Amino acid sequence: MEWWLIRHGYTEWNRSRRYQGHSDLKLLSGEEAALAQLPAKLAGIQFSKVYCSDLLRCRETLARIRPDLASVAYYDARIRELNFGAWEGKTYEELRGYKAYREWIDDPASQVPPGGESWGQFESRVAEFCSELRKNATDLFLNEENASLPAPVLIVTHGGVISLLAGRLAGGRDFHDPDFKIAPGEILRLKSMPDGEAVLLPT
Repeated sequence: MEWWLIRHGYTEWNRSRRYQGHSDLKLLSGEEAALAQLPAKLAGIQFSKVYCSDLLRCRETLARIRPDLASVAYYDARIRELNFGAWEGKTYEELRGYKAYREWIDDPASQVPPGGESWGQFESRVAEFCSELRKNATDLFLNEENASLPAPVLIVTHGGVISLLAGRLAGGRDFHDPDFKIAPGEILRLKSMPDGEAVLLPT
C-alpha cells in the first residue's frame, strides 16, 4: 500500500510565518505556482481512498490539484493542524517573550497553548485516524479478488499532521525527523513493507 501525503498550498500566514492551527484561511492568491507541479504528478492515478482536512486551505488545495476527487473525498476534522488557541495569527518573534511558549517550543507536551489543544490531544486524534486508515487498507487488501495491493491512499492535510502520520506509518519515527518536513504544496510518499513499517518513495 502506498500513502500519498500532500501539504496544503500557501496561505497568507504561511508566508508571514504565523501559526495557523484551526484558523480557517483560504489559499493565498497568486501562489498557484506552488501547486502547479501536482496535477501532472497525480494525473491518471486511481486512489482507493481520498482523505482531506476539513479546513478551507486543504479543501481548496484538493479542488485545484484533482478537482475530480473533491466530491468523493472524506473530509475529516481529526487531520486538522494542532489547535494553537491564542497563539494563532502570531509569529515566533511575537511569542518568544512568553515563558510558557518557550517551554512549549522545548517540550510541546509540557504546555498547552492558551485556549488551544494539548500535544496529547493532537497525537490522540491523529493516532485514531491512522489506526482507522490502516484497518481500511487491510480490509481493501483482503477484499481484492486477485490479492494484489490496492490503489494508493491520498491524504491532503497539514505539516504537523504529516509529520505525525508519517512517523507512525514508518514504525514510530520521530515527529521531528527531517525526512517528514515538507513545504506547502509538496508530496510525501510512503510505501508499506511486509514488516508493517513504511519507507519513503521518491516524488
